[in-house]
Amino acid sequence: MKVSISQPTLFPWLGYFNMIKEADVFVFLDNVQFNKQTWHMRNRLKIRTNVEEGEIWVRIPTRAAKSNTLIRDVIIDNNQDWKQKHLDIFQSNYGNDYKRITFLKNLYLKDWQKIADFNITFITLCCQFLEIPTKLVLASELEAKGKKSRLVLDICKKLNADELLANNGSRDYLEKDKEIFVKEHIKVTYHNYTHPRYRQSGDVFLEHLSVLDLLFSELENSKHFI
Repeated sequence: MKVSISQPTLFPWLGYFNMIKEADVFVFLDNVQFNKQTWHMRNRLKIRTNVEEGEIWVRIPTRAAKSNTLIRDVIIDNNQDWKQKHLDIFQSNYGNDYKRITFLKNLYLKDWQKIADFNITFITLCCQFLEIPTKLVLASELEAKGKKSRLVLDICKKLNADELLANNGSRDYLEKDKEIFVKEHIKVTYHNYTHPRYRQSGDVFLEHLSVLDLLFSELENSKHFI
């Protein structure tokens, strides 16, 4: 069984969904420390004006949290009207096409208290839209323990994995501890993804944007680019 593990980020990029697709089971690493001003709470879309093409950040504000707060426990700052800001950005940059993504429209009709719940629900519904059948589970529900390599190993063992498909950001610490995976007969491979070109607005194609840019640009055809 091939397992992949990653933190539940906001509106992830295409490679995140490809990594989910390549695994038999994907684990949301929701029981590690939250980092403010990271992919946990923000991502990029394309912005196009009369003079240039570039990127715009889309964020979900969070309440002040202690330094050891876990991702699953972080509270959204709903005193800020972040949902309307998002919808205004979608409308301004993509027109009414975003309204055709029904699951996204419904997502903004709900009240959200925790950012992990929003991120995980979006990713789960997006996988359904992209026809990705991979089983999705939470690390917290597995009651996995440890830090870095030890936590990853414990997750793999609880799922009876024989292969870990890891993202390149974890390569440094996994390679330092590779013998513990060898001992448990778990093969470690690293995710490689070639970013595709899709029908993106403007003259300059920008890579590594949020998957939302793909969804708004290709709508129902999006599944063919993951």
